[in-house]
Amino acid sequence: MNNQKYSAQEINDLKNTSLWYNCIINSPPVAEKKENTRYVLHATGDADMNGRKYISLPADHKLNLFEKRQYNIM
Repeated sequence: MNNQKYSAQEINDLKNTSLWYNCIINSPPVAEKKENTRYVLHATGDADMNGRKYISLPADHKLNLFEKRQYNIM
């Protein structure tokens, strides 16, 4: 899978744009020091009038079946 990877700051900036407003469920905390952690947006099965909901998880994290059910990832 070739998903775009974002930093915590980029995710928080995306969350405030008109395209992604109210679509990113959880956003990673932005640390004071510079972190190298990258995140990927995963589409969930949840949607409302604002559009599909996405969840940001670390890019190197492998999802297991329990987490897919927990986050309702498609």
